[in-house]
Amino acid sequence: MKFRPTPLWLLLRRLARSIEANGIGGAAAHSYQRLFRSLKNHGLSGTFDRAFRRAPAAPPRTFPQQTHPFDVLHGIDTGGYMSGAELATVSLSGLYSTAYLRISPSTFQAAVAELSIRYEDFTFVDLGCGKGLALFLAAQFPFRRLIGVEIADGLCRIARSNVEKNPDWVDRISIANEDATSFIYPEGPLLIFLNDPFLAPVLRRVLRSLQRQLHRSPRPVYLLYASNRHFEVMDSFPLLKQVSDKQYPLSLQDTALDPFQRTAERFTLYATDL
Repeated sequence: MKFRPTPLWLLLRRLARSIEANGIGGAAAHSYQRLFRSLKNHGLSGTFDRAFRRAPAAPPRTFPQQTHPFDVLHGIDTGGYMSGAELATVSLSGLYSTAYLRISPSTFQAAVAELSIRYEDFTFVDLGCGKGLALFLAAQFPFRRLIGVEIADGLCRIARSNVEKNPDWVDRISIANEDATSFIYPEGPLLIFLNDPFLAPVLRRVLRSLQRQLHRSPRPVYLLYASNRHFEVMDSFPLLKQVSDKQYPLSLQDTALDPFQRTAERFTLYATDL
């Protein structure tokens, strides 16, 4: 079943996020206040119309479209910013998906280059791979296999198109249009990458699934987490032991092309301990 950004979907998404941020009581109070204001300003029919036919949405954020030299070199498209509310998804987990914003090549390459692993032994898995940039950057390292997992149909199609444009990637990279909470990891050592792809409720389910699979099939697994939030979720899983936590500076080129003009990105590395 596909879940598309209809007015009802956007309403459910807003409610789910309000519950996550404010609890059920706070979300109920907030929803009541919004309903009261809407009834006062638009009447019953207007409120129904806004809720189920043409739900008001914040105007989409727009940024100058600048192509990264990595995209130019490989003839691909990994740029842009897309709100999670704009994306059609393959499961209800899309209620908690974040916006699409690619990782900065300079910080990602620096973080992966510092890993004390034998790359040839590991499969690289990007949960919430978007248009695939992290996979293409990781392909510059000798990982034995690279897998992207993406819940949004549109992003998945772009990622697959990007792969097909580069013969060297076709045999190494695969893209799965799946919910990360139900993804079955391949056997063997894993490096799992997350570029802040979803909010806490889905992150918990992803980690529970990983924990179950590792109990059935123990092997070396590392998580490379690019985010500044939800560390309370990561810390709640005894399975995960923090190895490092570091800010990597963006190159001048990446800073100039970054929509938010960031100068650094945070990468936290976890190892699994069974």
